[in-house]
Amino acid sequence: MLEFVSMLQGEIVIAGQALKLYFDANHQELQAAVLALFAFVNSVRIVAYVPQILKASRDDNGASAISCLTWGLFLASHLTTILYAAICLGDLIMAAIFMGNAFACIVIVAVTLLRRRAHRREHNPAE
Repeated sequence: MLEFVSMLQGEIVIAGQALKLYFDANHQELQAAVLALFAFVNSVRIVAYVPQILKASRDDNGASAISCLTWGLFLASHLTTILYAAICLGDLIMAAIFMGNAFACIVIVAVTLLRRRAHRREHNPAE
């Protein structure tokens, strides 16, 4: 199984290198469009966190439907993307976009934990 995974990983790397060479040589306009789309979607996504934050802050059940583990993994993903963008690519704009996404994840987790704490206090005043 390990050999298969290693072989598959090697094939994926080779395919990725071939695609990069192809698009580097032939499609600069496509690359620019993909970069613009990436920046746009990830910038707009910051606004998309607002409904989740509002939902968590208004939930009377301690934001029980929100998974802190999931949002924590999203946060970790954004943090590693920030590091990759800043250190490997030297792209501070991309890093800033993902800082916004990371901040939104922090807010969602914080609001969720605060709502859960308040919910516990309301239903277990002895604690």
